[in-house]
Amino acid sequence: MSAQEIIAELPKLTAAELERVRLEVEQLAQRRGQGGKTLSEALLEFAGVAEGLPADMAENHDHYLHGVPKRGA
Repeated sequence: MSAQEIIAELPKLTAAELERVRLEVEQLAQRRGQGGKTLSEALLEFAGVAEGLPADMAENHDHYLHGVPKRGA
């Protein structure tokens, strides 16, 4: 969802919901101002650290997680 889409939805919120949004935005701004990481930055810390997975896990994750046929098989 884009910032414009979020802003367009704000008038639909109740006063209590707007207050909750305000508090969440303030907390997020404080965390980022204090060197906080975005979600994508935090997730990148875990990229490439899994061990013991099949060599084709990235390509065939649906096969290993849900049992669908492997790609290219």
